[in-house]
Amino acid sequence: MRKKEAAQKEKLLIIGGGAVGMAVATSVKRRSNFDISVFSSDRHTAYSQCGMPFLIAGDIKDFDSLILRKAEFFENMGIDVRLNCTVDKIDIENHNIHANGEIHHFDKLVIATGSTAFIPEDFRGSARLQNVFTLRTLSNAIDIDKSLEEVSDAVVIGGGGVGIEIAVASAKRGKNTTLVNRSGSILSHIMDPDMADIIKEHLESLGIRVITGTTPGSINGKEKVDSVSIEGEKIPADIVFIATGVIPQNQLAEDAGIELGPTGGIVTDSKLQPKIGKSYVSDVYCGGECTQIQNFITGKAMLGQLASTSRRMAGVIINNLTSENTDFEAVVNPWVALVGELQVGTVGLTSLEAKKNGMEIVTGIATGTTHAEYFPGSSQLFIKLIFSERYLIGAQIIAGEGVKERIDGMALAIKKKTTVDELMNMETSYTPPMSMLIDPVTFAAKGASKKMRRAEK
Repeated sequence: MRKKEAAQKEKLLIIGGGAVGMAVATSVKRRSNFDISVFSSDRHTAYSQCGMPFLIAGDIKDFDSLILRKAEFFENMGIDVRLNCTVDKIDIENHNIHANGEIHHFDKLVIATGSTAFIPEDFRGSARLQNVFTLRTLSNAIDIDKSLEEVSDAVVIGGGGVGIEIAVASAKRGKNTTLVNRSGSILSHIMDPDMADIIKEHLESLGIRVITGTTPGSINGKEKVDSVSIEGEKIPADIVFIATGVIPQNQLAEDAGIELGPTGGIVTDSKLQPKIGKSYVSDVYCGGECTQIQNFITGKAMLGQLASTSRRMAGVIINNLTSENTDFEAVVNPWVALVGELQVGTVGLTSLEAKKNGMEIVTGIATGTTHAEYFPGSSQLFIKLIFSERYLIGAQIIAGEGVKERIDGMALAIKKKTTVDELMNMETSYTPPMSMLIDPVTFAAKGASKKMRRAEK
């Protein structure tokens, strides 16, 4: 009887052992009778990528702390996890994949190949020098941690979220750290310059030199990096981090005939099933950073590069694999980070993005404190709200505490198409150790409303 049951099991193959792949594997195993195998090119699986900069900084003492599930966990569940395994081909028509010289049949397939570090063409040769790193895997983090023990001068190329976290980690480790960013302000993809300048000043207060509006001319060295040339200056560097963004890892999917969108991500329907020709493939699902999704505000295609978005996509795939019909919705992309002693958060569109999409905007800016000033431990809070046609379309917040909660609230407000009038009259709670009597969100909304009234006269 048991042999008969085993023969009747459907085979689920998962390519990618990251946030989507392992969440799908464990949840589907609990909720179904699939025979599940996971193929990953990584040396580790089920670990927190988001925690790696904090480990490098020394805030987390043990690499094992980042590993959420060890290999034995999956083995005990009956999930076949194959690490250091390269998938060479996906054959959708014949329902199989080719990996490490073997052919594996699938009834259902999940493609969760993630993304890879983008290295500008000018740096691809010098990226091979010793002590030039990108940070994508736990193995990268282990190598970086070891190298930082032996160096003095660090240069970080790229002022996005990861670049800033690495710069802070390097400074915490006592290294002379320079951060260089191509755009005129850091975090330019997710934050307006006036708000980003607050973060820049904080980075400088931590001893980090911040150079914006330029790119390095070269990364120098023979076998090992020794300097970076920036605007005619040779900055000493015995370690360099390239944090210039990521691109979807989709060569396998493209070779299989799966359609890629303008972002380079896999095109899917609302069930997260990919498109081949004019049809969507019912036995294949895609999720995570390799997959194109939709911006809630603009309706345009974008990439989801947040762990929280990947986990939501995994939930949709899990439900659809276990006969719970579920759609993946458009996103507003709430993002938070800890930068030194500052909490930073954004959601929705920046002013520049809104203008690029032809939107006329009005902004409201307010400052306050995280709780009553007379209560010990309060810190400054900065908030910027962005409205179009009286609806909230973006929010940016910087403070010593309380940022995540406000950003989450603003994410819901954007999805509910909340107006400036509704935000002005929003009821907020108060106690001196936790808040101001009137939340700064209210003041920012009032500031935007005044601008709107003046424009109407």
